[in-house]
Amino acid sequence: MTRIHFLLLLDRLEEIITKSPRFAGRSLVLKDEFLELLDKIRLTLPPELKKADKIIGEREEYIKKAREEAERIIREATRRAEQLLSEHYLIREAEEEAERITAKANEYAREVQAELNQYVNGVLSKLETNLIQVLQIIRHVRREFSTEEEHGEEE
Repeated sequence: MTRIHFLLLLDRLEEIITKSPRFAGRSLVLKDEFLELLDKIRLTLPPELKKADKIIGEREEYIKKAREEAERIIREATRRAEQLLSEHYLIREAEEEAERITAKANEYAREVQAELNQYVNGVLSKLETNLIQVLQIIRHVRREFSTEEEHGEEE
C-alpha cells in the first residue's frame, strides 16, 4: 500500500476519534471499527518490511549464485589445469591460468558483495526514513488524541 493510503487511514482514525460521541469527558469509539482500522494501518507497514526482507533474500541468492559461479570457474580451471598437466611442457602455464581464473572469480565475488551491500544499505536507509516518517505521524495523531481527551475532560 502506498504512503498516501497510509495517511488516509490515519486521517480516518483521527476522524473516528474526533467525531465520536462524548460521555463523561471521554470519547466513545466503536471498538470493532477502531481495531479494524488499526489492522489496516498495520497492513500498510509490512510491505516495506517484506520488501527489505526480499531484498536481503535476493542479495543472499545473488551471493550464492556468484559463489557457485566462482566454484564452477575454479572447477573448470582445475579441470583445465589437470588437462594441461598431462602435457609436461604446459605444467607451468596451467598453474598460472588456474591462479588467474581463481583471482578473477574471487574479485568478481568481492565486487558482487560490495554492490549488493551498497544496494541493500540504500534500500534499508530509505525504509528507515519512511518508518521514521510513519512514526512521526503516529506520534502526531496520538498527541492530538491526548489533547482532545484533555479538552473533553475540561468540558
